[in-house]
Amino acid sequence: MTLNPLEQLNLITMAAMAAIFLVTFFLLRKVVFLPLIAVMERRERRLECCRLVEQEARALLRKAQGEAERILTEAAAQARRRSGAGEEELMRIREERCALASAEAEKILAMGRGEVLWLAEEEQAKLVSHLLTCSRQALVKLIGEVDEGTLRFMVDRVVTARGAAK
Repeated sequence: MTLNPLEQLNLITMAAMAAIFLVTFFLLRKVVFLPLIAVMERRERRLECCRLVEQEARALLRKAQGEAERILTEAAAQARRRSGAGEEELMRIREERCALASAEAEKILAMGRGEVLWLAEEEQAKLVSHLLTCSRQALVKLIGEVDEGTLRFMVDRVVTARGAAK
């Protein structure tokens, strides 16, 4: 017995199989493949839109970064200028206050010198008066009578000599 594969083929079974295959294919195509392809195409379109939005966003980001760097550079330069101006203003104020303090110190020193000079003259006048009184009393007891002009001349010479000695 030889088996011939062509004898085992049944046309009705083959036609039924082909019909079932075609019906299954069209059903799967309509129910699964076409909706799946539509979803994939929508997804591809959305991905493409997202890519475009991403590119635009990256371009805007680069532009914004450039602008931010420019603003930062300007702000740093302005801060340096203001800091320099502030330091200059501080130095100017410091110099003004030093000048005012020096002027005030000179004024106080001049007042003090004037007061010391006035006190020295007052003390010298008291000293001269005291020296005249003491000398007059001593001379009156020693010689009796004293010439006021000569006494005043002698006291003035003593005071002048004492002032020159200092």
